Amino acid sequence: MVHEDYKEMIPARALSALEAAENRALTEHLEVCPECRNELEVWEETAASLALATHPQEPSPQLRDSILIEIQTELRGNRDKKHQTASAVAQVVPFRPAPRNAWTYIGSVGAIAAVVLFLALGGSVVMLWRQNRATQAEVAKLLAQVRSSEQQTAQDHDMMQFLTEPGNKLTNLVGTPAAPNAHAVLVYDESGRAVLLASGLPDAPAGKAYQLWYFIGTKPFPGKTFTPDRSGNGSLRDQLPAVARKDANFAITLEPEAGVEFPTGAILLHSG
Repeated sequence: MVHEDYKEMIPARALSALEAAENRALTEHLEVCPECRNELEVWEETAASLALATHPQEPSPQLRDSILIEIQTELRGNRDKKHQTASAVAQVVPFRPAPRNAWTYIGSVGAIAAVVLFLALGGSVVMLWRQNRATQAEVAKLLAQVRSSEQQTAQDHDMMQFLTEPGNKLTNLVGTPAAPNAHAVLVYDESGRAVLLASGLPDAPAGKAYQLWYFIGTKPFPGKTFTPDRSGNGSLRDQLPAVARKDANFAITLEPEAGVEFPTGAILLHSG
């Protein structure tokens, strides 16, 4: 027998439908074939689940009477034999396995195949569901990137329109010896709405940020903080206090990231 022949007998073994000779042959093969042992375990688990779904059937009273009659006849025959002792031992006659019904066998195998097919389809559905979830997450990520790009484009458009709007004031900030390559432009309107664009700034150390200041005479008023990108470019939007909208000087220092009320670092850029 080849390996495929043994594999074909596994479903019948799980249903206890093999002939004695076939059962012995398969048992010997299972001792040396881990693949078939694993497959048999799967079929036996499936067959067991199907068995739990059926209703148990009790033997008929006629079967019981037939068994008792056969046992009594055997006992009387044993007492008539001279070579046996006075206390005859009843012999239990094993039941002969009922002939297998081909249609029942096919139906059982079909039921198991249906369960296996259902499980396979269930696995496919789960896989498709996961793929769908992953696709939805990717689409949501792309949409978020598109919206972010649109928002950035709108912000850039608003900033460009503000920077070029007639009547707005423009002030240049030049770098000090501490930041000789730095330069900044501050644009603000009569309402105090201000935009700062800076370039050539050194990287801010960890926990540090650049802070804008408004000087009225020698008195500083704190503005917002910002952090430049890797190219040294940075920007911020701020609201100038009323006292700084007519006559003020501007400066930028390096301060703690959260900002401070009075400058503690050296002035890196100034307007005057």
